[in-house]
Amino acid sequence: MERDIRTDAVVTGTRHYGELHKAVTLLSPQLGSVNAVIFGGRKGKKSSLAPLFSFGTFQLYFNPVRQEYSLTEQECCFIPQTIMQDLNLTYTASYMSEAVTKISTDCPGAVYTLLCNALECLETLPEMRKKLIIDFTWKLLQISGIASDMLHCPSCDRRYADDEILGFSVSMTTPVCKECADSEFPVLPPGARRYLMYTLSKSFDDAFNVILSDTAVSRLSSFMLKWVDIFCQNSLKTLSSGLL
Repeated sequence: MERDIRTDAVVTGTRHYGELHKAVTLLSPQLGSVNAVIFGGRKGKKSSLAPLFSFGTFQLYFNPVRQEYSLTEQECCFIPQTIMQDLNLTYTASYMSEAVTKISTDCPGAVYTLLCNALECLETLPEMRKKLIIDFTWKLLQISGIASDMLHCPSCDRRYADDEILGFSVSMTTPVCKECADSEFPVLPPGARRYLMYTLSKSFDDAFNVILSDTAVSRLSSFMLKWVDIFCQNSLKTLSSGLL
């Protein structure tokens, strides 16, 4: 493995590392999710390196003895301002960052692009926060191979009726017909299912531009968050905040 690595990445987490240093979690299209230490990162010039939810090009050094990355330079092309000034927006960005680290995928490049696009949308269109949660989560589930086609029940393979309300299987972690459901919640109404079907083949940007009513956005965003929470076995800390 090369010791000096230059890669694009987005900062999905930051934390203190000893008294003087800072540790960051990065999502890279080449490396996937990696941890790196910024030595002296809590004071001086290096304290401005790798702000949370920023993305750009990073210079990493891999220590083969300690099996550890350190971050030495960053060229930022996006640093959030609006996101960090609003608690709801911060938690939304935290949810997206946490979700991409908890839901495994073989396509880190696609997840990286999705997260960067979503953070930019959240920064520039904060009023669309809940709609963004829907489209980000739905695309992440697709990339990760979790999403179904919304045409057939993945349990019994029966084709859904046009006006059918779907239940949810906790054991399969996916929407199913009510006969195959093993949980009371969540429930997916016909209109919400049609939206997911319609946007299944669309890009994230195209899906985000599809208009939904405020009521539909509220219901579907709650459903998508519940779906992810069940899939991640209630392990997402940001979903326990009540701010999403």
